[in-house]
Amino acid sequence: MAIYEIPQDSKTWIKKELNKKYSSYETEEKYQEIIEIYEKFSNDAPSIGGKDNPMSKNFYGALSAFAYYEYMNRNMSPDEITDMCFGMMIGDKKGGQLSRFNLNNKLVQKIFHGLFRLRAKKLNRHKKDGSWNNTWGMEVNPLNHKEGISIHLVGCPIADFAKKNGYSELMPYFCETDKAVMEHFGGTLYREHTVADGYEDCDYWIKNKGE
Repeated sequence: MAIYEIPQDSKTWIKKELNKKYSSYETEEKYQEIIEIYEKFSNDAPSIGGKDNPMSKNFYGALSAFAYYEYMNRNMSPDEITDMCFGMMIGDKKGGQLSRFNLNNKLVQKIFHGLFRLRAKKLNRHKKDGSWNNTWGMEVNPLNHKEGISIHLVGCPIADFAKKNGYSELMPYFCETDKAVMEHFGGTLYREHTVADGYEDCDYWIKNKGE
């Protein structure tokens, strides 16, 4: 049994894909084989705090993608990988939420950055004392952008796992999917660097569409 159950969006996507090719019995059989791979990955990876960590779903969602990729003998086309990453991250979530906000409004920025600071305080405390191993750290608007919302994620347990286990070729797809996800929710992500490219952090600068 995995220390963190596979995220629902990943479960739904995997079963949907298997159902396209197999009978219901075969789908369940193959799904269980994928779960076995996922559970091995989950149990072998350093714990980043489980459900106490608000970002755990991101990590274990990535592990489920690695498990599916492994089950497919690491033989998936770029389009298939892109669809997998987006499908597992978004699922059936409706989009457009960010379009309701003017991300240049000072009050809106204060609220968003305030919420991120609460998350950053928790992440950084556990990262510093080592209790969540190689979890993400977070800096809120370290470059003092006057427009939009900005955070930097310091380190990346997904990139660490990918590098250690030979899945680094998938990291560009995960990083690009961040942009597609932000578009889905009604914003635009501007990014200059990622941990997967060898930097210490991933920068997220989120602005309203068209800006």
